[in-house]
Amino acid sequence: MKYRREAHAAEGAFFLHPSSLILFPSPSFSPRIGKKPAAARRENTLRISLQINYTRIVDKGCGKAENTPAPETFIRRMKNKFLFLCLAPLLSGTAAFAQTTVTTDPVGFINETVAGALSGSPQYTFISPTLTNPIAFQGTIASITSTTITINGASFTADQFDGANGSYYVEVFNATNPGALADITGTSSNSVTVDANLTSFASAGDSIRIRQHVTLGQLLGANNTYGFQSNANSQSADLIIVYNGVVNDSVSQTTYFYYPADGTVSASWMDTGFNSYGTPGGANGATIAPFQGIIIKRIAAGNITITSTGTVKTGNTLFPVFAGGSNVMGTASAQGLTLGNSGLYTGNASTGLQASSTGVNPDQIIIYNGQSQTTYFYYAGDGSVPAEWMDTGFNLYGTTGGANSQPIAPGTSFIVQRFNGAAFNWVLPSPSSF
Repeated sequence: MKYRREAHAAEGAFFLHPSSLILFPSPSFSPRIGKKPAAARRENTLRISLQINYTRIVDKGCGKAENTPAPETFIRRMKNKFLFLCLAPLLSGTAAFAQTTVTTDPVGFINETVAGALSGSPQYTFISPTLTNPIAFQGTIASITSTTITINGASFTADQFDGANGSYYVEVFNATNPGALADITGTSSNSVTVDANLTSFASAGDSIRIRQHVTLGQLLGANNTYGFQSNANSQSADLIIVYNGVVNDSVSQTTYFYYPADGTVSASWMDTGFNSYGTPGGANGATIAPFQGIIIKRIAAGNITITSTGTVKTGNTLFPVFAGGSNVMGTASAQGLTLGNSGLYTGNASTGLQASSTGVNPDQIIIYNGQSQTTYFYYAGDGSVPAEWMDTGFNLYGTTGGANSQPIAPGTSFIVQRFNGAAFNWVLPSPSSF
């Protein structure tokens, strides 16, 4: 998978272009003057009609997430759907524990409501899987190189975690720098080959987990379980837009729709480029990485409720935030986050979002609720109010905590506008236990 970011001639504008969805975010608005917001201040100009509703996870009560600073790193491109960042000493970890090949996670489900078209106008819903597949293997590292991880006591079969058996990934945890992820490209008797160099994150004695990727068919039903509008022409079908990242001057996304049987192939999910046409199962096996946000464009009337089930990921996870524009981000935190505890602001612009003391050109977070959106940034404070998250309209100016308590709900996705600085790893906090 190639990841690109596309620059356009319009000054200060970045475009995400899944079919007719175009976002026009302006990175600037008027500065603060004095103790009250200036009347001339204007909000970020991004405007789309969107709908998102959700029901929080209802399985077990969750512990408090730890808010850990993000690592100082650069982005690397990884094969398939995972990106990840390496190159610097990062977080402190805990001691590795003995190898185990069988482990259990907390389990649960999330209900996500996909909004139907209103008066013939399509509606957009921002989602992400959040829940993962169960741990397929857990063990300790015997040795690690830039491409190969050898595991103590492992006894794998050839291609157990790759190829025809599906797409799997490694997660570094209980390690020096936990939370890094890499796709598995090969499996031998006691080792896995990965598509990224994890040596900056893990060493011998640290622990890894292996999980299978969530797939499009698993999330939405291989047989169109929830009744999305299907059609042989993608322009007459509901669309599922999966965002891959922002690299090499372009936003990259893949758009899917449910394709009915045509006498040659069976009904299945299909990419709009028909690259999966004739492939058994079509695009049912297309993977959705934990960091990937999904936008559903529904052209049919009537809401759809998706129920996603799976295991609850524990421990921090590194999500890549690309420089130069818009990132549609998923979340792996089943307990939910707030802006205040999300770890997106670290106090260091090279490891988190850029703050602003005037309201000029900060990095921004765009969250969709119902048919409205609100844009937030980290306000550096001014003597009247402390440093805190703030909406760009300054409607929360002077309120206790500003926008710190604004939720990022499980099962949803949101947009991160990285206008300042380089790419970085967002250390997404998740509970360590339930």
